[in-house]
Amino acid sequence: MAAGCVSEKHVEDFLEPVGTAYPEPCVLESATRKFWYREDLDRVMNLGVDAVPRLGEKFRAKMAEKTAAQNAPHGAGVRRP
Repeated sequence: MAAGCVSEKHVEDFLEPVGTAYPEPCVLESATRKFWYREDLDRVMNLGVDAVPRLGEKFRAKMAEKTAAQNAPHGAGVRRP
């Protein structure tokens, strides 16, 4: 599955550069069962893991906006002639 995350068609093509172009696995269950964190693979592919806000972050930001709007004094920021 890790090979597919970095668009390699064959597992062997993925495993060959592990440790140089691709990170080492984060979990080794056995010689054949290895696991990588998706964030590590995305970082290698320059997918901007840190730059892309996650759904939870977007939700918290939107809720903070709504709370701030509800707590603002009525008429604040409204200009009348």
